[in-house]
Amino acid sequence: MQGVMEWYSRYGQARAIIFLFSRVVTEKSALSKVRLNLSSTFGDPTLPRTWSGTTFNIYSELVRRDQCGTTFDANISESLRLVLSLLTVPFYGNLDKGRSPFRRHACAMKVAKTTQSALSNHTLHTGTLALPFLRRPPNQYHYIISDTTWNLWSSHATNMGGYSDKMIAFFDKIEGEAYAQADHIFPMGHYVKDNLINHYKVPVSKITVVGTGLGVIKPFTGEKDYSIRKVLFAAKDRFKDKGGELVIATFREVLKRDPSIKLTIVGTSGGDSFNSPNIEVLGFLPLEDLQRLFDTHSLFLMPALNEPWGLVYLEAMACKMPIMGLNRNSFPELAGHGKYGFGIDDSNPTLVADLLIKAFDDPTTLKMMGERAQTYCLSKFSWEKTVGRILSVIEGESKNV
Repeated sequence: MQGVMEWYSRYGQARAIIFLFSRVVTEKSALSKVRLNLSSTFGDPTLPRTWSGTTFNIYSELVRRDQCGTTFDANISESLRLVLSLLTVPFYGNLDKGRSPFRRHACAMKVAKTTQSALSNHTLHTGTLALPFLRRPPNQYHYIISDTTWNLWSSHATNMGGYSDKMIAFFDKIEGEAYAQADHIFPMGHYVKDNLINHYKVPVSKITVVGTGLGVIKPFTGEKDYSIRKVLFAAKDRFKDKGGELVIATFREVLKRDPSIKLTIVGTSGGDSFNSPNIEVLGFLPLEDLQRLFDTHSLFLMPALNEPWGLVYLEAMACKMPIMGLNRNSFPELAGHGKYGFGIDDSNPTLVADLLIKAFDDPTTLKMMGERAQTYCLSKFSWEKTVGRILSVIEGESKNV
């Protein structure tokens, strides 16, 4: 009986030690979980339409993980915007321009004030437009997630006519100052990482590529018929930047040689002006109708002159559509450098038409490419993975502070 009691006593002690050890591990784990504030100059981060839903998806994932701090719209007040919009000075132009140093520093001042009472001292900025600070707040950590840089944007955008070379260079200098103040930068694509390193001289140790998840379109699970020669182009804004004019010119060439190939344009108006029998313009559609287009079309064409990341490419891939676009910005890496789509080196409508016709002449390859694109997309890109990568870096750096 005494032996049994001794055994029971030792067993109880062991259980107590295990219990205390588990409490220490649990408490240490809880302390290592960082809450992350979310700041945006594009609007309220908790609204689905802000920055094409990117901030909302990050916010939702942070909430799911119970790691969301304070969210705030970092943009300046409407009254201050009105004042700045009435002021124009030499060299800067209008002071309300998004990259005007006056407006940027006003946004940064708002961020500095808001973070003083925020739930966390770690803040993720969606872009650089609320940085740099004139005086960086003490005991604060600031991070940037971005789909492009000013250098990349100013090199590719089609609406740069209002910016002088001197202004572009000055804004680029401010962009560099914003990156210098950030504790870590999370570009969505490797091409942005390369630009941060090569142009802005950001140390590699301060950069982690995190990608994104998908947008509102759901993955297509059925069998897709690639003998249906239908091409989809979607552009809810920046029609010219996204290659809309090149798409129209391409299909006028296609009509001369293979009128069986049809194009559907969604997300823009002005259908009569396109004036081609193999082009259907549907304008803006309810989500369920838009989903149907992604499910039934065989190839996604968006030869964007300037598309920093392109959630719509991922949505197309998730619906088993090979993607076709210009070999610039994010397109080559999203297309797997030719595994999941067709890269275009020359924005010549005749050459794009040649590539389209050739693609539809081999539906077996289209099918294989589309199915591989979906597998790759769904395995690599999700908001859970994106936010997980961000938090992993921040929590790792927090332990070393």
